[in-house]
Amino acid sequence: MVARSQRDKAGVDLLELYRWAVQAPETHATVLRLMFERLHPGHTPTVLREDFAGTSAEAVAWLALAPGRQAVAVDLDGPTVAWARRRAERLLGDCAAALQFVEADVVATAPPAVPAAHILSVLNFSILYLREPAQLQAYLQHAWHCLAPQGVLVLNLFGGPAAKKPRSDRHLITPQPRLPTEAAIPPFEYTWEQRHFDARTRHIDCRIHFRTADPAHPGRVLDLRDAFRYRWRLWTVAELTSALHAAGFATVQVWRHTHDPAPGGAGVFLGAVDPRVLDPLAHWTAYVLASRVSSEDGSASSPSAARSGPSSAA
Repeated sequence: MVARSQRDKAGVDLLELYRWAVQAPETHATVLRLMFERLHPGHTPTVLREDFAGTSAEAVAWLALAPGRQAVAVDLDGPTVAWARRRAERLLGDCAAALQFVEADVVATAPPAVPAAHILSVLNFSILYLREPAQLQAYLQHAWHCLAPQGVLVLNLFGGPAAKKPRSDRHLITPQPRLPTEAAIPPFEYTWEQRHFDARTRHIDCRIHFRTADPAHPGRVLDLRDAFRYRWRLWTVAELTSALHAAGFATVQVWRHTHDPAPGGAGVFLGAVDPRVLDPLAHWTAYVLASRVSSEDGSASSPSAARSGPSSAA
């Protein structure tokens, strides 16, 4: 889900800027497949569900990268769903028929209305929209029921002392399409701002700003402040892990995607880590993977045997 102040400003498509600034959908689609296959060797995922889907860029990439796949994209905002549908039809052509768009609350969307997912993707920090423990627990239990027997839920989050301090990070974005049907747009500036963190509630206020060429006045630049605003709760890894186990997931792992030149070659590492490696880091991002069955023996879990979820933030 994309939180925004306005859908367009001065003739600029904010969703298009957002897609290029913060999303790498083809990379994410590949990484999601690898995660599933590492947890369940010998099994190939074909059904991806993207919750809080916003632009639905991951669902589109999932279909574009391999034949015989299905995808479901769920988002509550009608205009955003309509935008994503147009983009899917433009990029996928006839293959867009394999993408089922659902304009609804994610907790109101479940099989058999949609197929059970091999992978349920909740990226772009969307799990942080759920600011109350009861909300979080209800969603995770619902997610368990939306997965196929060997299904995997993939979340991401960020943290560390630097995540709690006001900061702004500015980047020059030069769009480079990886799909042959996708057109580039002119370069633009993107700024991620962490404006305020409340230590008592762990609520965080984040913003996205853009600077881009003015389409109506060549040579001029538009400064688009607060193009998107996020009011999130910064859940800890321990809170999410506890809540996932309470929801019935048998396997919960923290994964990192980092660069370490020591192994040689490209030095890229992607895999499960001990959550304690995050403790000394000033700022970190991580994936949290949760599987309905044990990745070791394939035994299933059951929500009926779950423990109680977290009652408050740490």
